[in-house]
Amino acid sequence: MKFIANHLVTIHNLSTAEALVLGEMAGLDPALVYDVIADSAGSSRMFQIRGPMMVTGQYDEPTATMTTHLKDLDIIGKFAADLHCPTPLFNTAVQYYYAGVAQGRGSQDTGAVCAVLEKLAGIERKG
Repeated sequence: MKFIANHLVTIHNLSTAEALVLGEMAGLDPALVYDVIADSAGSSRMFQIRGPMMVTGQYDEPTATMTTHLKDLDIIGKFAADLHCPTPLFNTAVQYYYAGVAQGRGSQDTGAVCAVLEKLAGIERKG
């Protein structure tokens, strides 16, 4: 069950980041995007938990670090492969966590996957 739960956490963190970055690229304030989506049908528990840190861009008080999460991702990936279970969303999401560690964000919360997408989008946070 832990593998399945962390599989979803991985995807939902990235989808939260993607939605917030999409909003930023559209010129919307991330706080507004969070406030509107948090109680909507499009929300998720990870949106509600990690969304606020993504809005502020503060990832230095981790509940789960990017580096620790990579270990879980490797275990989950092997588990799924051993079962011959297709995991296309998970497999795609994993790459952004590896990119976060490569960017020096290994000790930050997994919510820093938002900063990874922002960097790819050319968004530079103020402050």
